[in-house]
Amino acid sequence: MQKWLLFIVACIVFGFSLLAHLPAKLLIPEHYGKLQFLGIGGSVWRGEVKQILYSGKALPVQDLNWTVKPTLLLTGTLEANVYEQQTPRNRGNIGLNLLSRQLELQALHWELHGSSLDSWFRSGVSLQGHFVLDLQTLRLPANTFFPSQLEGRLDWQNAEMQFESEYWHIGSPFMQFSGEGDAINGVLTNSQPMLPGDSSFQCNLESCRVELSLRPTPDTPQSLRNGFVLMGLQQTGDTFSGQITLPLE
Repeated sequence: MQKWLLFIVACIVFGFSLLAHLPAKLLIPEHYGKLQFLGIGGSVWRGEVKQILYSGKALPVQDLNWTVKPTLLLTGTLEANVYEQQTPRNRGNIGLNLLSRQLELQALHWELHGSSLDSWFRSGVSLQGHFVLDLQTLRLPANTFFPSQLEGRLDWQNAEMQFESEYWHIGSPFMQFSGEGDAINGVLTNSQPMLPGDSSFQCNLESCRVELSLRPTPDTPQSLRNGFVLMGLQQTGDTFSGQITLPLE
């Protein structure tokens, strides 16, 4: 009887040891939809991804590390702490329900410089300043990138935009957003020059509808005012307002 017990214990220890050394590539595929993960290393329990691409463009995330909490596997959830090696304060918790395949991010705090997003804009457009994302909850059902639940805030501190040879000092806008089901709603506020105003948006699987209300200050460049007109905004007194619909892929 003791021999069988020792054999079972040895099998369990061997099984956990085997799992602990499984390579991270067994957990993270190199391609997941439009996402591509480069430089996958380490083990399933403690691994890293050097870079993440979306539709061939680099996301502003480098040297992303994770540490799995193995005790939560007993509840059917694979949960891990994720953080960026170069910027340790960029971190959060990610969980995957092994039955429903629902993915969930919680308590995510991420900071990045505006210039790291330049590759996502047309040539000649550059963002300056500091972005801070605080995401309380993001739940993604299986096989979709549209959240079933979302709540968070995005701050753009010391915001500037360069367009060709012009620099526009925008202020310090912030966005609060939330969503549940098939819609995401949010408000965008900027109380500082040169573009004070309050705007809102609503997104679904097909598009985002943005309601803009901007009140340029006297020192707002004429080129920026002309851009509002080209966007289809109507001017009433000192206010440019209107609705813009942006299709989503």
